[in-house]
Amino acid sequence: MSIRVEIVTLEGRTRFLELGAGATRVSELRASVAALMRIPAPLLRLKCGTRDLHDAAALDAAQLAAMPVRLALRLTGGKGGFGAMLRTAGAKNIKTTNFDACRDLNGRRLKHVNAEQQLREWEAGAAERERKKQEKAMRNPVKGPTPPSRFDDDAHDEMLEATRRSVAEAVAASGAAAALSGAGSSSEAESSGGLSPSDGAEGGGNGKRPATAADEERPTKAGKLSAAMDPLAGLMGEGEEGSSSEEEEEEAA
Repeated sequence: MSIRVEIVTLEGRTRFLELGAGATRVSELRASVAALMRIPAPLLRLKCGTRDLHDAAALDAAQLAAMPVRLALRLTGGKGGFGAMLRTAGAKNIKTTNFDACRDLNGRRLKHVNAEQQLREWEAGAAERERKKQEKAMRNPVKGPTPPSRFDDDAHDEMLEATRRSVAEAVAASGAAAALSGAGSSSEAESSGGLSPSDGAEGGGNGKRPATAADEERPTKAGKLSAAMDPLAGLMGEGEEGSSSEEEEEEAA
């Protein structure tokens, strides 16, 4: 007597398979289903109700008539050694509180969830850390090196200008004093009778001899000497020449 088996395929469709009267093992059913679905027999997984059908088990015609046989594929892989690790931990009575390798209901590792939570807490306390850092810096100020003194260019230029002005005024005063002393000595020599009456007549009858080139050069000797000693004295050269020319005009008058 043949056995009619209802098969639910991988796509969810229902098909029927007729087994011969001599089929007594699940292995024969698996071979017939593999030939019908054109899938290798080792990759097929047969379930009837909530139980898996193993090849060595006998076929139950009443069960096959009451419930369909559902097809599934076997998946290779898995976490090797996990069961052995659990057995070893149980045998050694090892207790742990680290469950970071476990997963939550969303499938995420607990260590990743905890890391995100710690990162959010660290970002929330950034303002507090900055405040504490500033307070610590105010309590314990860092003593650094003394800053170097600033070189003020404007003040230096003003000081140089004042020095040049004072040196020029001093040189001009000394030149004027030398010129006056030279003019005084020449007038004393003329008043002592060094000139003859004929010379007085030639000079215009005023008792004075006319000015010569030597007399013109004499007032400028002190200015040349001071210019050779100090280059800044040249700045006052024009002023000295003007004063000497005025003195000569007064003498001629």
